[in-house]
This record gives sequence, structure tokens and C-alpha cells, in this order.
Amino acid sequence: MNLIINFLSKMFKIQKYLLKILFLFLIISSCGKKETTMAELIKKTATEQFFAHENFYLSSARAAYFDSISKIAPANQKDGYNLKKGEALLYAGKTKEAIKVLEDLWGKSKKGSLRYNLDSNEEAKIGPLLALSYLRLGEQENCFHHHDASASCIIPIAPKGFHHVQEGSRKAILLYEDMLSYNSHDLTSRWLLNVAYMTLGEYPSGVPEKFLIPESVFQSEYPLKKFEDIAPKLGLNVNELSGGSVVDDFNNDNLLDVMASSWFPTHHLRYFVNNGDGSFTEKSETAGIMETGGGLNMVQADYNNDGFLDVLILRGAWMGASGKQPNSLLRNNGDNTFTDVTIEAGLLSFHPTQTAVWADFNNDGLIDLFIGNESDKDNIYPCELYMNNGDGTFSNDTINAGLTVSDAQNFYYVKGVTAADYNNDGWMDIYVSTLHSNSKNLLFMNKGEDKEGHITFNEVGANVGLDEKFSSFPTWSFDYNNDGWMDIFVAGYERGTSFPITDDIVREYLGEPYHAETMHLYKNNGGTFTDVANEVGLNRIGYAMGANYGDLDNDGYLDIYLSTGEVSFQSTIPNKVFRNNLGETFQDVTTVGGFGNIQKGHAVSFADIDNDGDQDIHVVMGGAFEGDIFFNSLFRNPYQNENKWVTFTLEGTKANRSAIGSKLEITVMENGKQRTIFNSISSGGSFGCSTLRAEIGLGKASKIIQLKIIWAGSGTQQVFENIKLNTFYKILEGNSQPQEIKLKPLNI
Repeated sequence: MNLIINFLSKMFKIQKYLLKILFLFLIISSCGKKETTMAELIKKTATEQFFAHENFYLSSARAAYFDSISKIAPANQKDGYNLKKGEALLYAGKTKEAIKVLEDLWGKSKKGSLRYNLDSNEEAKIGPLLALSYLRLGEQENCFHHHDASASCIIPIAPKGFHHVQEGSRKAILLYEDMLSYNSHDLTSRWLLNVAYMTLGEYPSGVPEKFLIPESVFQSEYPLKKFEDIAPKLGLNVNELSGGSVVDDFNNDNLLDVMASSWFPTHHLRYFVNNGDGSFTEKSETAGIMETGGGLNMVQADYNNDGFLDVLILRGAWMGASGKQPNSLLRNNGDNTFTDVTIEAGLLSFHPTQTAVWADFNNDGLIDLFIGNESDKDNIYPCELYMNNGDGTFSNDTINAGLTVSDAQNFYYVKGVTAADYNNDGWMDIYVSTLHSNSKNLLFMNKGEDKEGHITFNEVGANVGLDEKFSSFPTWSFDYNNDGWMDIFVAGYERGTSFPITDDIVREYLGEPYHAETMHLYKNNGGTFTDVANEVGLNRIGYAMGANYGDLDNDGYLDIYLSTGEVSFQSTIPNKVFRNNLGETFQDVTTVGGFGNIQKGHAVSFADIDNDGDQDIHVVMGGAFEGDIFFNSLFRNPYQNENKWVTFTLEGTKANRSAIGSKLEITVMENGKQRTIFNSISSGGSFGCSTLRAEIGLGKASKIIQLKIIWAGSGTQQVFENIKLNTFYKILEGNSQPQEIKLKPLNI
């Protein structure tokens, strides 16, 4: 198809993206009436691509394949296929079956009878896989079946998380100690050995001294209060794979609901409605989303300005040529139901992605969409800019805008995108995070409309201090130091060796040299940027997938939550949380806050879900493989009575209805001095979505002196002086009187 498109574009000088749309229309039309629906398209692409035999993540199918091959393979090849089968069974969650296969191979290895059947690298995998299988067995028999606020997986493990069924951890310990006796520099096995002892309540005293990772490495740097995981109590502890999350008010009752996804296309979205009495009701079936299919991430916005938040589901990430799966735009019908309108909205495309951002890029009061796609040297998938036509449809204006991120010479594996007005000129700009060390991240400055009325961008990273090349993943824009200029956070995502990232994490714990990529915090100097990660204490490994920011303690400074991990089962590393100390430094509060879950972490959402004035944290857990499921968490914030706060729901009239991109400046009197706190309306990070309500901590403020709003797109400026502390408000653009909303804290 691409060859035909290239030929026709040269012959008739037709833009390639127009030809692709034409071919896509012809393909869909030729599929028959049934396959014009999104449900049919999702099923079709899932069958042809996700569930193709080449898919690395389909461990059950791979295990069955290797089992069948092993039965007919020559005698000297059977052990090789059984090793592959054992590994696939482990990653499929069939742990006892994996142990049976791997125990047989381990016994043969001990007897020296595998030397002619496996090479040294293959034989070296048996012990670690078997030990890991026993460790996973312990998790399955304890964490999964006796989920107590994730206690069994929060590092360092507390007594209520100790394993009652101990066989798995006991046998894992024997294996890890055996392997470490031959190679004491195996830091991954050393880490997992310490974790196994933790599960039995025998850490640190029971760990052999030469293999001990000292307790001191887990010490927090600030005495934050402990956050309790209340997801089981509320029925929000979805036990699935990696996915996205949105916590927001989908039915306009001023109560925050929860939507969560899991990335397999055979999985479905989960929609939980807040009942306002401390409970939630799952309405996934009645919401009309059961056939929508799963997705790795999703982002919300009111794209049609009807007053109800809609959701874009993103698919295909990590899968290259097999990731040509369609995204889905779900229109909110206002009655707790949703309709997939992807095709009629003009957003149907087939590119691997997991990141997108909504913003009004041309200041017409309509929310537009930028999608970051994943290209590699063999598969080019340019990013997409869709401009809102105002009639429920979008037009692809990527080429005219100068945003064709990726071409044959420069491919960009885009993993995160964020939008903000970085130079305070009233136009929303775009920052792009890419996952290859030989490519750079990109800053596209919005130049406004050209003579033909097209919005245009110019990539300026090299001119403003953002030309460093490194591999990264989640990113966001926030004003971390409250100076009125939007800064950029981006988490590095590249390990320093061929080992799992655990090796680098342990080196960091022990103060040894490592080569993994670290976090970057780019301070906005008023148009140029300086990486201040070292200065503020963020020059640490932040190997995050999902991530977001919010205010942990309502002090008016925005903090950081990182959902860490990678695909390997050996990468059982704690999620990381950092408190913003007055905009000057960041303090690790992972352990004291109770956040250090060693399961795979994905989407993160900050939102005051119980209406008590502080932000709670929803986290989607679980990995990519079938057997890497885990329970989602909802951490209840204990700071409701500690500091002051105020919450605003903005409704644009000339600006986009959900006011995305609008800026708030709140001047308060605190400890006898005036102080200004800056906030922008956004769902936050590039993997996980916080509420679009502006939930703002005010520290020890005694009075709100003034609120100033600069409405995105319209540029309308309003000033209010009658704002109360600890109050919920709704503000309509152009209305001089804020509406106070009476909300009672929920008992959850």
C-alpha cells in the first residue's frame, strides 16, 4: 500500500496523508457493513496483529507452541525448547507448571547433563527463572489471594504483609543464595533475595550479611504521613494488566468517578460511578463500553463542548508493525453511557501509540488533539495533529502544522507528550519525549496561524537549552517553583546494562556507580530552560512508565509520583514518590508514605476523590504479560486537616468548555506575607489522567487575597477577590460571581 501511495503522490503531487485517508476509506468500505463499526475493526486488528503468533506478550500461546515443538524435536534440542516453554509458562502466570519444567532442567544442570543440549547462556537462565518462579508462586499464594491494601508488596514489607504460605519464598531463598555463592556480583539476585526474606518477616536479621541490602537505603527524607490503600474497601482494586486511568466527574454531579483500562484488546474498560455515600458502583456493562476493548492509556476532554467529558483510548504501543491498532474516541452521552465515534469524528488511524494531549492550539475555543506515535528505523509512524472543526469532527493538519515527527532520516519513538504555553504568549506549545538514546526530545513552539489559517509550529529545542540526547518516557508541564513559568519534567528510561533495571537500582541504593538514565527537570527561565535535576535532588533513577504530579500535603507545591518498572519479572522495583520542598528541592518520601509497591506501576491520577480537600492517588498496577496482573490502588490522603485548600471547576464560554490550558494565579496571605500559587488546568502527566478540577493546596494561608484566571484560547482575564478558604467553586467564564458548591466529605 505504501508503495502505491508513494507512486501516486509523485505522479499527481497529492499529499500522502490525503491518499492514506482515501485508501483507508476504500478498505473500510470494502469490508462490508458490519466491519465499518469500531467494535468490528478492533476485533479484526486484534485478531490479525495482537493475537498473531509473533506477539512476544502472548505467553500462553508461546508455551503451547514450544511444548508441541519439544515433542517432535531431536533429542539434543528438546531441552532448549523446554527452557523456552518454562519461561513462557512463568510469564503466562502458570507458575506451578513452569516450576515443574524448570526443576527438571535445574536437576539436569546440576548433574552436568545439559552441556551438549544448551549453550552456556541458555543454561545460565535456568536458575534465575526457577528462583523467580518460586518467588512469583509466593506472591500468587499470598498477595493475590489475600490482598490486604497491597501490604505484601510494599517495600519494606510490614508484618501484615508477611507471607502465611511460605514455600515459594523459602525455595527462592535457597536458589538465590546458591547462585550468589558462585557470583556475588549478581545484584538482581541479591535484591530478590532480600525481598524474599522480607516476605517471611526475616529481613534484615535473617539475610546473610554479605548479601544484605541495608535498611538505611529505604529511609525517607521527610516525615510525610502514611497514605492508606483503600481500593479494596471501595471495590476499585481491579486485578488486571497495565493500563490507563482517568479520575474525573463524568456525569456532572460534582463527584469524581473512575475509569480504568487494561491493555489487552480482549479486556474492557472499567467504569466506576461515585455514589456520593462513600461507595462506587461499576457500570461498565450499562455504559456501553464492553465492546470497546482495552487500551494502554487514555486521556479525557470535552471535545464537543457539550459539558460532558469524553475519553480517547490509545492502543498499539510497544508492538511496532504489529501495533497498527485503532484508537477509540468515546463520546460521553451525559447519562453514564458512552458511544464510540472514532470513525465519524475523523480520528481513525492505525499507528502504535500510548500518548496524546488535548489542547486548543489555534485559540478558537475548540479543543484539538496531538497524538505521539512510535516509529523505529523499519516502521515510520508520524505523529498526528487533529484540529477540531466544531461540528464533532476533526481534520488532520499535521503536515501544514510542521509536526511530522518522524521521517525516513529521523525516527522518533514517542512515549510522552505534554502541552503548555511555555513562553506565555497565549499559544499552546508541545513537548515530545522519545525513547531512544540516539534521538532527542523535541519542543515545538506554536507560531500561531499562517496566511492560509493553518496553525504552525517550529522545533526550537536546540535554541532554548533542550537539545540533550537521552532516552525518556513520561513527561509533563508544571510550575514546580511557583514563578509563573511552566517547567518540564521528564523521566529517563534507559538501563545501563543488559541486565534488568534492578541491577542499576541496587547500585544506586548501595552508592555504587551506575549508568541508567536519570530524571530531568527543566526550569523555565522565561523562555529558555536549564536542567536543575542535580540542584533539586532529582538526579536519580526514575525508571517510570506511568507518572503524574499533585500536591501530597496541600502546601501549594507540586509533588511527583513515579510508577516504576519494565517488562521483565525480575524488575520488581518500588514505585517512587518525591515531595516538593518549597520549590527548592525534592525529598524522597516513598517509604514513609507507604507508596513503594514493587509490582509494575502504570497510570497515575491525582484527585480529591472523597471531597475532603486533599488529593488522593489512583494507580493502575500490573505488567504487560498475561501473568503479570496486580490490583489497582487508591491511596487516601491523610492531610485533610493539615493545610488550607480551594477547588475550582472552570467552564469556558469563549474558551474550550473544560478550560484546558487556562491559568490560575492565587495570591494568599501566609504567615504574614503575600505568596502567589500558580496552577494550570490539565490532566497532568502523559500516562494517567488527574481530574480537570483545579485542586489547589494553600499551605498555612490565612486569607485568599485574589484569584486571577487567564482563560485559554479566548485570553479573557478575570480577577476575583471574594474567594473563601476550604471551599469548592464553579466559575463560568465571563461571570463575575463564582458559584459556591456545597460538597460534604465522603466517608471512605
